[in-house]
Amino acid sequence: MTELRVRKPDGWTTVSFPDEVATISVVGGKVDGQLCLTLTGEREDGPRIVETGILDVDENDEHLLENTVPRTEDGTSVVLDRLLPD
Repeated sequence: MTELRVRKPDGWTTVSFPDEVATISVVGGKVDGQLCLTLTGEREDGPRIVETGILDVDENDEHLLENTVPRTEDGTSVVLDRLLPD
């Protein structure tokens, strides 16, 4: 089991992907009109596992991803940066 600590609108939580997931990728997009991140777990012999509505991935878990979380120069995820007031 691969577990990642992620931030969702209601706070930090853990999402899990089964061992048969070969890669986990992060993509940006909109869900219900809101900018967010989506984690996609690819399996060779089954459907993808999709986790939506994510605002950030703990930087300590980012090495588990196939690609990197888009971040601002100060390390904040782009999604969170757009949601935070100036």
